[in-house]
Amino acid sequence: MEPKIVASSRRDDSGFTLVELMVAMMVITAVLLLLMAVQTSALVTTVQARQRTEGSAVANGVMEELRALPYLVLSKGLKSAPVGDPNVNTGNLVLAGGVTEPLVTDSGQAVTYPPLSGAGGTNKTIVPDPASPGRVFTTRTYVSRSTQTASNVLTLTVITTWTRVGNGAAGSVVMRSEAYAPSGGCGDMANQPFLGACQALLASNGGSNGPAVYFTGATPFGSPAVPGIVPVLPGSTVVSASMVVAKSGVGITSQQSSAITSTVTHARSLAEDSTGTLASSGDVPAAVNTSSNDVGSTGAAPANPPDVVVSGSVSPVPVTSIPSGPWALSLAAGSGVSGVAKASTVASCAAGIPAAQPCGAVTTSGGAASSAALIVAGTTNFPIATFATGTSSAFGGRFTTTPGTVSVGCTALTGAGCISAGAQRTLGASTFAAGPWTSPSAPTSLVQLAGGYTDSVRVERGVSQLATTATMTRTGTLTYWNGTALQSVTITPSLSANYTTAGVSWTAGAFTVAAVSTISITPAGALPLSPDAACATSPCSIDANAGSITIATTYTLTEGATVSAFVATTVLGDSHADAAYKAAPVA
Repeated sequence: MEPKIVASSRRDDSGFTLVELMVAMMVITAVLLLLMAVQTSALVTTVQARQRTEGSAVANGVMEELRALPYLVLSKGLKSAPVGDPNVNTGNLVLAGGVTEPLVTDSGQAVTYPPLSGAGGTNKTIVPDPASPGRVFTTRTYVSRSTQTASNVLTLTVITTWTRVGNGAAGSVVMRSEAYAPSGGCGDMANQPFLGACQALLASNGGSNGPAVYFTGATPFGSPAVPGIVPVLPGSTVVSASMVVAKSGVGITSQQSSAITSTVTHARSLAEDSTGTLASSGDVPAAVNTSSNDVGSTGAAPANPPDVVVSGSVSPVPVTSIPSGPWALSLAAGSGVSGVAKASTVASCAAGIPAAQPCGAVTTSGGAASSAALIVAGTTNFPIATFATGTSSAFGGRFTTTPGTVSVGCTALTGAGCISAGAQRTLGASTFAAGPWTSPSAPTSLVQLAGGYTDSVRVERGVSQLATTATMTRTGTLTYWNGTALQSVTITPSLSANYTTAGVSWTAGAFTVAAVSTISITPAGALPLSPDAACATSPCSIDANAGSITIATTYTLTEGATVSAFVATTVLGDSHADAAYKAAPVA
């Protein structure tokens, strides 16, 4: 019987699993190596792009420094052609693209004008790369003359180089600009890069600030200090509050043209809590009028706009109330002020200012009285400050061809002329720290302006008014309680004094209110400045103020065993003005 060979039905695959695994691992390794190479290349590209961005920023900064140098400095160029400079060959600036231009050099160039001519005459600036320690950006500057530009045009070149991360190759940025010889203006080309206007510069402002009352919390006398900010009233979140009466002003600037702005601003009241959140009303411009004789500029204000009238019925200011338990503060900033805001370069704005002389003026009057009060248990009222209505006015004038009268100043004109500004105001009878005081026997208020108050100020500056003094006035009679009688104080411009009233109090049931006031009066004053006698390099200016009167009243509030305090600081406002003149630069 012949043997038969029978094929096995099972295949012997032993060893193939290991081979396949090794092949897979080799493929994965190759892919990972490729990805690492790609990632490394991407990182290098990113770093090189950042280097180029930083290099461009360095070059741009150096170019700005170069362009800021005076033209006469630029026109001398480098102190000498740099030795060993890769961009210089036989006195020429050589750039890629076949650009060859003769360098501008002058052995008389100073060595105090980096980046063009720094210490030793170097034109090189080195800036460290902040992201790559040990690497730097090297910037070189050049001044050359190109055959493609006019003979009075200088070509400025800035080249920044660095060593690229990754391959160590050189990277570079080239920036080019042009500098022109200034013309058609005035100034010193040895000290400034551009010429300015050839006209004198004059400016003035005049205005009146209305009275204001400011409230802050305080630690009661004899009590330990409380950490943090003390609220105005116990248990309240309000840490400060204020009430400001309407204000007005006029401003003028004049050089090649004149621009005038006249503004009347409404009264306002405001309260701020411990988070900085404000609750306010008012304090918005009631009227703004602008004028200009700049006929060549788009958007310039008109030469002779109509007057802007403030109606007494516009924008009433609501009462701001700050309640806290049995205590409350009520701030009622007077509303309904009427007024007019004028601005013109054609018509007269105020008496004494001739027509065709740029000017501005504002006047205000009327409105409701302003008051601030402490209210106890919703029934007993302690008027902290009550201001009767008054008037205010302000003006500004730029006199070029026709002088003003004595009332507005600039009565003599020479050359570029004169500018002036002024303000005046009146305040009606006003009372402070009033209330139903019972101990000791006292009048209804600790401080009074029974007959009202007035002040004014006027200043001027010009070719013939380099040192003209300010005109300042103020009148009024203030009375305060000294413990036995009302003491009178005559207010004059020169008065500087401090007074303290006697303390008073009121008690009803569990509530006690005590108050004492201090009065500070500063004199009218002016600050003239003339650092340059000719007013050529620095303006000749004067800033004047009619003086201030401040009444700070400390209120101590007691409810059973709880004692708190706040201070109400009343400032009666002021009239103020300033003027400045700077001579025209030498042509």
